[in-house]
Amino acid sequence: MSEKAQQAQNVLTTLSTMLPDLESVYKDIHSHPELSMQENRTAGIAAERLRSAGYEVTTGVGKTGVDGVLRNGEGPTIMLRADMDALPVREATGLPYASNVTSQQNGKSVPVMHACGHDMHVTWLIGVATLMAKTAVHGKAR
Repeated sequence: MSEKAQQAQNVLTTLSTMLPDLESVYKDIHSHPELSMQENRTAGIAAERLRSAGYEVTTGVGKTGVDGVLRNGEGPTIMLRADMDALPVREATGLPYASNVTSQQNGKSVPVMHACGHDMHVTWLIGVATLMAKTAVHGKAR
């Protein structure tokens, strides 16, 4: 097996071991949606996960945003972005982890759910960022 093929295999093996945890993160974020500019809990989860993966983290960017920087030597820079906000919609999926959350919007109580997939955005970001941190050392994959 070539070195690149071995590196790819290592990444896929690492990813497969991460999937149960990422599923748990997704279900947690899905069941606790937050409206735009109110994503404090979700931002906290993202920040904690990035920190634990070895990123330098800045919180409160644009109010609820999170930046993570992983120093990995000289070379190209990779930037990733994920949306975190949910919508003022009542969830009727019947899922065991369905949202029952309500929040305030324009002075009114509204139901909130991740009808837009941003719960997956955050989960993917956490997964990719963690995978990158676990498989890269100074510009070379482990």
